[in-house]
Amino acid sequence: MSVGDDIKEAIADVGSTYTIVRDAGNISGEYGLLEFSSQVTKPLTIESFRRSTVGYDTQAVTGDVVEFDIIGERFLVTNMLPELFENAVVQKEAVLYKCNVSSGELMRPSGETWDDPMNQYHKETAWEVIKDNCDAMQVAALYGNDLETENELALLGLQKDEVLLPHSVGAQVMDRWQPYSGEYYMVATIETRRYPDVDVLIVEEDRR
Repeated sequence: MSVGDDIKEAIADVGSTYTIVRDAGNISGEYGLLEFSSQVTKPLTIESFRRSTVGYDTQAVTGDVVEFDIIGERFLVTNMLPELFENAVVQKEAVLYKCNVSSGELMRPSGETWDDPMNQYHKETAWEVIKDNCDAMQVAALYGNDLETENELALLGLQKDEVLLPHSVGAQVMDRWQPYSGEYYMVATIETRRYPDVDVLIVEEDRR
């Protein structure tokens, strides 16, 4: 048995099961150690930021959403870092951000329609749903005074008015993001290189 297999067995003994949530079908049966970071002290960052040690052969990749079964909480995988020993990957360290949105909806303009067919004086934007039931992490204008150190900000890596969601969702500038029913944001900018396979949407109130 390899070192990686030994570590994987130990994680299964003391860790917790998680499910990889995918549209093509969920993947279950893997184990991880879910840990808080000792480098952050503020409630906001403690609540949002996790690390998890997982097996060397995990099927989870960056951009996945994973749910730890025992607590029913979902996290977005923003980094997956291999640890090497004797020229082999023996385990992986995942960086996770807690999803505080579980039923988000991403929409795209699909033309215009009359808001009242009987009174055709005003048109409104028609919307096509690109993806519903999106798991995402949304952070409003809470930063600045909320963090004590630049180190905490660097660890979390977030600014204000941002939405983190998998790149596979396919968000585009000018899309509409609805985290909850009746709450609308316009996607103003998309950062695609901050995390592998994770898009960071810079959003603002959508008045369209």
